[in-house]
Amino acid sequence: MKKKIMFMMPALPGGGAEKVLIDILKNFDYASYEVTLFLEYKEGVYLNDVPEKVRILALHPQNTIWFERLHRILRFFHSYVLFHTLVYKYMFLKLLKGERFDTIVSFMEGSAVKFHSYIIHKADNNLSWVHIDLKKKHWSLDFFRNEKDEFEAYKKMDEIVFVSEYVKRRFFELYTIEDDKCTVIYNLIDKNVIQRLAVSDNVVKRNFTICAVGRLNRQKRYDKALKVAKRLKNDGYDFDLWIIGEGSLEKPLKAIRNEYGIDDCVRFLGFRKPPYPYMKEADIYLNTSEAEGYPLVICEALCLGLAIVATDISGASEILAHSEYGLLVSEKEEDIYNGVKRLMDNTALRDEYRAKALQRAKMFDVPATMAQIYEIL
Repeated sequence: MKKKIMFMMPALPGGGAEKVLIDILKNFDYASYEVTLFLEYKEGVYLNDVPEKVRILALHPQNTIWFERLHRILRFFHSYVLFHTLVYKYMFLKLLKGERFDTIVSFMEGSAVKFHSYIIHKADNNLSWVHIDLKKKHWSLDFFRNEKDEFEAYKKMDEIVFVSEYVKRRFFELYTIEDDKCTVIYNLIDKNVIQRLAVSDNVVKRNFTICAVGRLNRQKRYDKALKVAKRLKNDGYDFDLWIIGEGSLEKPLKAIRNEYGIDDCVRFLGFRKPPYPYMKEADIYLNTSEAEGYPLVICEALCLGLAIVATDISGASEILAHSEYGLLVSEKEEDIYNGVKRLMDNTALRDEYRAKALQRAKMFDVPATMAQIYEIL
């Protein structure tokens, strides 16, 4: 008899955790498992990538402006958590009436864990994934009354999966969880698919190119990338900066670009699926994030043999092995600028990092990662 598994996510926008889940689902053994995906909102750029064998359940067809306004009002009056517990819990339990699973997995922090806490009784095995340094960026508290409330939800889990050793250590600085309930599974990276999808004749490159990929939100700190671009232009460098992604900060970031007078060399390319042909053409991959767990896009850049400059945050340091496979810099604008400038000026160092990137990419093994996942399911 097949094991019944349910994964839980808020939605499927163009983020790293969502991409990892899609890749896991694409590599799943559907001869042995019956898989359900619960979404709070049935929307997102990865929605059409969900394999046909996966059953999708959703609380809402999409996140409308009315939901946004309601949630904003509830948060203003500090009533969102109460509303969630009374209203969303009732709706969710009604949606899952009569359902039973062998394993339930909340694949993201925040709302997925909150919803999961309502249905612990519906599975013998309950797992939760942590993708980010919650000690540094504790965004998930928006869905709980306080840290104690969130801690109680995590305590109900049979196992917590962390995407890097650093993320696990930082979580332990917040909450005391039994170590034997915690495991580290690095994100699934399908190197062969990435390299295959990077082949294209449609990308036109004009100059020396720096590329950055990710959602346009505060966490990615594209404002620092724009400041670096401004300084490079003022110093006489001829280059293009490609920013690939979409998000709530698109208009403000474009306004900053225009204010800095760098609209001739900074291009916002929007969400590209896949982004790999653009990444492959770049001379440098730039990551300016202030918080990540195990940055998927840095792994993808390694698979494409890119010279990388990345802020020295949790997962990036683990992946790049303290600058052995890519140049790690502090989060200060000055250090990011100096790191990019160093690779632009030093062709030999750039080539060395490109070779080391492909060497590091050998660590990504789909069957081995899926075996780890099956073991805890």
